[in-house]
Amino acid sequence: MTLGYWFRTAEQSEPCVFGSSAFALCSLSLQCNKLGQVWLNLNSFSQRFPAAFVTGASSGLGLVIAKSLQAEGVEVWAGSRSAKRIVDTGLPFRPVELDLADGEAVRQFIQAPPWTDWPTLLVNNAGYGEFSSIKGVTGESLSKQVTAMLTSAADLARAFLSAGVHHELGTGVVNVSSLAVEFPLPFLHGYNAVKAGLSGFSRSLAIEFPGGGNRAFVLDLRPGDYRTGFNEAIHRKESSDDLAQVWAALEKHLQQGADPEAIWPPLRSALLAGNSGTVRVGTFFQAKFAPFMAKILPERWMSFFQKRYYNIR
Repeated sequence: MTLGYWFRTAEQSEPCVFGSSAFALCSLSLQCNKLGQVWLNLNSFSQRFPAAFVTGASSGLGLVIAKSLQAEGVEVWAGSRSAKRIVDTGLPFRPVELDLADGEAVRQFIQAPPWTDWPTLLVNNAGYGEFSSIKGVTGESLSKQVTAMLTSAADLARAFLSAGVHHELGTGVVNVSSLAVEFPLPFLHGYNAVKAGLSGFSRSLAIEFPGGGNRAFVLDLRPGDYRTGFNEAIHRKESSDDLAQVWAALEKHLQQGADPEAIWPPLRSALLAGNSGTVRVGTFFQAKFAPFMAKILPERWMSFFQKRYYNIR
């Protein structure tokens, strides 16, 4: 036996010997195996997640995620307050009209969903904010934001994870939070608080559903600024000079944000990995550099830099 070196590939049951023509045959076998693994990867996504429900899917990151899932061969149930907005995208989604700010409507939806078999993937993406000083924050406005972005998301996650015990494939839940959890957006008090609550809920669920293999898992997805119409979903309740400067900074950062399509590759990888955890996405500065600096710098320094970042003196 030449060189006495043994090598096994995923498909081989016999050892491969490195030597003369045998070496060439083994190399060819390895290349074919690699190509096979690539082919399996391209086709494994829709096998792992045959169907998905995406809320807030008519625009912004929700639409990008829904389109990306559909391109992978996933049957996409796309949620919006208006089913017409889903139809108007011209994409082959299954429209779902659901107002997440209406808690009773969400509970009725869960009791009588439009599908026969529960999808194996839920993307809780819907959200909006109210831009004002603290004097403009009311109990009613906070309650609506809590219902739309936390209570309804929690109800849907509970329903999907409970239904998933009957699946051979464990359910995946993606709760779209925000980097505002770590770096609060000025004068978006309710949005920051509710997204922090959603991240806390996700991390709590991750203890119960750690993922791995085909087990259920939960992702806490924290996007930074993307070039979407997110600011159009923000209700501006005040227009003082101080707030106007901050709003201008918010608009600037949004325009300089990441390409919305760029959210899919890291999200896709996290979904296929199937492990619960936090996924930060966005520009390198927001998703990598800033969180790293927050770990090593005093909080008062980070607060100082954040104020300058938003033109707050």
